[in-house]
Amino acid sequence: MSPIPSRAHAAAIGAFASAALLVLVHPLAAALPLALFVLACLVAPFFPGWAFFVPTTTHGPRTRRAVAITFDDGPDARTLPGLLALLAREKVPATFFLVGRSAAAHPSLVREIVEAGHEVGNHSQTHDPFLMLRSCKRLEGEIGECQGVLARAGVTPLVFRPPVGITNPRLLGALRSHGLACIAFSCRALDFGNRRLKGLKRRILERARPGDIVMLHDRLPPDMPVAPWLEEVAGILEGLREKGLRVAPLSELVGFRVMRTHPPAPGDAASRDPLASPGRASGHAFQAIVKGAPGAARALFFGAFPLLVAGGVALVGTRGTALLLLATLAVARIGSRSRPSGPHPLAGLGFAGATLLALAAALDDTRFMLAYPSVVNAGLLATFALSLRRGPPLVERLARLVTPDLLPAEVRYCRTVTVVWSAFFLLNGSVATALAWWAPRGWWAAYCGALSYLLVGALFTGEYLYRKRRFGRYGPGPFDRVLARIFGNEAVS
Repeated sequence: MSPIPSRAHAAAIGAFASAALLVLVHPLAAALPLALFVLACLVAPFFPGWAFFVPTTTHGPRTRRAVAITFDDGPDARTLPGLLALLAREKVPATFFLVGRSAAAHPSLVREIVEAGHEVGNHSQTHDPFLMLRSCKRLEGEIGECQGVLARAGVTPLVFRPPVGITNPRLLGALRSHGLACIAFSCRALDFGNRRLKGLKRRILERARPGDIVMLHDRLPPDMPVAPWLEEVAGILEGLREKGLRVAPLSELVGFRVMRTHPPAPGDAASRDPLASPGRASGHAFQAIVKGAPGAARALFFGAFPLLVAGGVALVGTRGTALLLLATLAVARIGSRSRPSGPHPLAGLGFAGATLLALAAALDDTRFMLAYPSVVNAGLLATFALSLRRGPPLVERLARLVTPDLLPAEVRYCRTVTVVWSAFFLLNGSVATALAWWAPRGWWAAYCGALSYLLVGALFTGEYLYRKRRFGRYGPGPFDRVLARIFGNEAVS
């Protein structure tokens, strides 16, 4: 593994160096490079090609007329026999990024892939789409468990591909602990796990160019036949040949090994839970309090930040408030690292808060704390707006996690909703900034700590009701059942 720091390290050094120089000009000017760095941290996880948090290989040399074909999410017992036969007939090598849970259910399929001359990579144990929001232990466990499953089948991957292509700052340490390199892709069809199969061949061939790592999926939805998918894959292979692009092994394209093979382990006994140990019957009440503290700290910090700032400054001053809030954030962060599982979706926002609080404490300047809601809204605006440009819109990505088979009208609606949320974050951030600069602190606290949350809730509720009224898609919950009776349309419009 390369000891060179990630681009995030370089950006952080540049941001803090610039802030140290700008603070000599004006204290508030120092916040600009730090705010830009925070924005990059918020947006970068959704763009693996940036390789911001983790050194990531996304393509090979552009001067060679060769590409690598990779398949994610397998092994799938329905698709693999036909796919292996097709690849053997076309004499094409491929790399399979396997999910540990599926590989554990079909260890013989893993051996078939390797024996057919293909390569294997790690794609996590459960393919949790929100894996990068989980704790460090959960992240390392997902990677390590998949490594163990594949090792028992006779192969040790040397590369990892994050589920959904999303990365985070904690991934670098997890990969290094398992001796893995990060591999992403430079050409994909946004097929959403083959749920958007129509036009797969065309979308790939339109984008493919020398050096690309092509990402496909070899798992199909249960109700989808295998034959049409195999036809699309065969068309992709034929189209690549017509474009003069040779399909090379991934290891050849990127210039380093992606796996090691060895005899399969005798037997396949389940590994013990490393967190389970006897003799822990005492101190349950104390442990419950300790386990609950991080969640309470997160709720307090992210939910009541403006009110804590306004009240704290009045009671203990700017520096004391900043230090107390830093301590609260530290408790939340320590909890996120110690729990074996559980989401930590506010890591980027926590970093922004810590930076601004540190500046507020160092310079005894309340304005750095008042800038935090504006930075949060700017980060959310950038995330939503960039998804409109690069596609698919963020609301569509989230919707497909629940409803993969969106209709064209629903896709257009998701884009409109993404635009609406972008406009809201722009307006909300502008109001927060104006109040921070020109209004009494109590006005800023009332808006950012109460009214803005009410506006978010009203927008979310209004959109939810309108969507149910227009498209249906009712779930099994009692609220959806009531809406179905009120609106009377249980089918998608």
